[in-house]
Amino acid sequence: MQHDTAVSPDVGSAVAEVVRPGVARRTVASPFFLVPELAGALLAGAAATLYRSADAAMLAIPAFVVGLLLVLLVVRPVYDRLRGFGPIRQAATVSACTLALALAAGWPNLRDVRTAVLATIASLLVPTLWRLMRLALRRPQETLLVGDRVAVTHLIAQWGPRAEVRIAGICLVEPDDDVEDLPTSLMGFSVVGGLDAAAAWAVDNEVAMVVMAPGPVLTAYDVRRLSWALERSGVELAVAAEVHGAVPRRIQPRLLGRRLLLSVAPSRRLKVAAWSKVLLDKTVAAVLLVLLAPLLLMLIVLVRRDSPGAAIFRQVRAGHRGVPFTMYKLRTMSTDAEQRLAELTELNEAPGPLFKITGDPRTTRVGRMLRALSLDELPQLVNVLKGDMSLIGPRPALPRETDDYDDWISRRLSVKPGMTGLWQVSGRSQLGWNETVRLDLDYVDNWTLAGDLAIAGRTVNAVLRRDGAS
Repeated sequence: MQHDTAVSPDVGSAVAEVVRPGVARRTVASPFFLVPELAGALLAGAAATLYRSADAAMLAIPAFVVGLLLVLLVVRPVYDRLRGFGPIRQAATVSACTLALALAAGWPNLRDVRTAVLATIASLLVPTLWRLMRLALRRPQETLLVGDRVAVTHLIAQWGPRAEVRIAGICLVEPDDDVEDLPTSLMGFSVVGGLDAAAAWAVDNEVAMVVMAPGPVLTAYDVRRLSWALERSGVELAVAAEVHGAVPRRIQPRLLGRRLLLSVAPSRRLKVAAWSKVLLDKTVAAVLLVLLAPLLLMLIVLVRRDSPGAAIFRQVRAGHRGVPFTMYKLRTMSTDAEQRLAELTELNEAPGPLFKITGDPRTTRVGRMLRALSLDELPQLVNVLKGDMSLIGPRPALPRETDDYDDWISRRLSVKPGMTGLWQVSGRSQLGWNETVRLDLDYVDNWTLAGDLAIAGRTVNAVLRRDGAS
C-alpha cells in the first residue's frame, strides 16, 4: 500500500506523516450525531398532535425548537460535554430543553399534562434506543499499543479480556532504540517494531486506534511526533491515563501552567437519582414477588422434600455502612453446612476472604439446580422490599469479611448490597477477590441509573447462559 508523505520542517529528525488514501481527517463532532434528537422531537410532535387531533402543521414546531437548541449548544460547546453523560441522561437533557422551549414558544398541545408526558416519553425514546443500539452493536476496536515493556505489560494486564479492545500489535519503545533486539511477542501479542514503525504499521493494517502507554522511556516529544505522523491518517491516537475507576463523564481535561491535567469529579449521587433508585427497587421487587409467588412456593416444596430442614436459609450479612441484616435465600446446602465449614477450609480454592470449593459436598441435589439457575436468590426480593438490599449493588459481604476490610475496601459498604451487580455479570464464582473488589468499587464510584438498567439486562443474559454460576 502506497502512502502520501509530508515532512514537517520543525521536527529535528524527519517524521513522515502517513495518510490513508481516501480517508479525510476526523473531526470532533459530526452533524449526524444530532439526528436521533431531531427524530425524537418529530416523534414527540407527532404523538402530541395525534393525541390531541391538532393541526398537522404543529409537527414542525418541535423540530424547529430542537434545531435552534442544538445550534446554540454547539456554538457554546456544551453539547460535547453532554455526550459524556451517557445515552439516557443526554436524551433526557435535550428532551427537557426541547419541551421547555416548546412551552415558551406557545405550543398549545403541551399545556395538557397527559400530552406533555406523552411527548416527553416519545422524545426520549428515539435517542435512547439509538444510543443503546450503537453500544450493543459496537465491534472490538483494532488497537496498536506503543510504549516500553513495563508500561505495555501493565496496560494489557489492566485491560484483561475486554470485549471492546482487540490488540492488533505492539510497538516497543526501548531506551537504546535498538530495533534489532526487540522480542517477537509480548504477553502473547506480536511485536511489530519500534516507535518509528508505529504510524505506517497502523495505517497498513487499518487499525482504529493507536494507544501510547506512558512510562519512563516514552517522552512527550514522542507523543507529539506520532500525533504529527498520524495527523491525516484517520487513525485515532490516545494516551493511556493512570486514572483508575473513573468513567469518562467524571473526567475533564484542563490546562494549568501550560500542562494538560485531568480533573476528576467526585462521585456524588443526586438526591433525585438516589430516590429514583429506591423507588425502582421497591416497585420492581413488589411486582416480581407477586408474579413469582407460585414459582417460589413450588421451589420451597422442592427444597423441603429434597433434604430435611427449613427451606429458607437466613444468614447475617453486612449492609449499608456495615449495619448487619438478615439475608434470605433458598437453602442449597445441608443444615449442618456451617458446622462442616472448618473441616473443608483447607480445600478452599478462592483467594482472600472468599470461600469456594468445586463440587462442594455440602450442596444438595436441588441446591445445585437452584444455584445453576440463580433461583436460590429469589427470596432476596424480600430484602429489597424491606430496604436492606438493592436490586443492583456490590456483593453482600459476611461480617467476618468486613472485619479485615481496610479503608479502600470499606468503600464497598457505602451503598446497599445488591442481588446482582458488576461482579455477577462478570463471572461471579470465577472471579478472584481482588477483581470482585475492583468491580464493586467501580460500581460505587460511577453509579448511574442507566448503568443499573444495563447490569439488569446483562444479568438476565448471564443467568440464561449460566455464566459464572456455581
